Amino acid sequence: MERHFTATAFVIDAPENKPKRTLMLWHKRLQRWMPPGGHVDPNETPEATAKRECQEETGLDVDIIGDAQPDVFGAEPEEGHMLKKPFIMLLENIPASEQRNEPAHQHMDFVFLARPMNVNQVLTLNEHEAEDMRWFTKEDIEQLPKEHIYANVQAYAMEILEDSTYHSSPLLYASSTLTP
Repeated sequence: MERHFTATAFVIDAPENKPKRTLMLWHKRLQRWMPPGGHVDPNETPEATAKRECQEETGLDVDIIGDAQPDVFGAEPEEGHMLKKPFIMLLENIPASEQRNEPAHQHMDFVFLARPMNVNQVLTLNEHEAEDMRWFTKEDIEQLPKEHIYANVQAYAMEILEDSTYHSSPLLYASSTLTP
């Protein structure tokens, strides 16, 4: 079965004195709530894809949040640099689509956490990809009918929104300095 590299971003926002929330799109073809994401372009890193897809699908500029890792290139930066670590990596089964003339295939999905670079930036829905977008709190996610969200998307959204480390982490509010 053919496999494609993809990248996704759960965009997290933690407004002052309000519940933490994540941005989701109502995907036109899949008819489900999904975080922004898409295929990795040639010569593009997965984290760059996640940022680009957020901008293209929502109009939102984001900063990818990555776990702190030792910078093994620190003394020799000409050898390379560290990439941000995905929140999770998935191998997803994608059914065939007659309308897109696509056979069944798989996505090797690098799923990142991200934060808005400017909390006042206006969202702009890409109507080619989605019919709607909105911010979801944990309670909103819990109330979604099962047919409106994939089980894995719901589980990851709940984990992100429930876990206090994602709320209190300085990584949510400041860019990682590991990548130039």
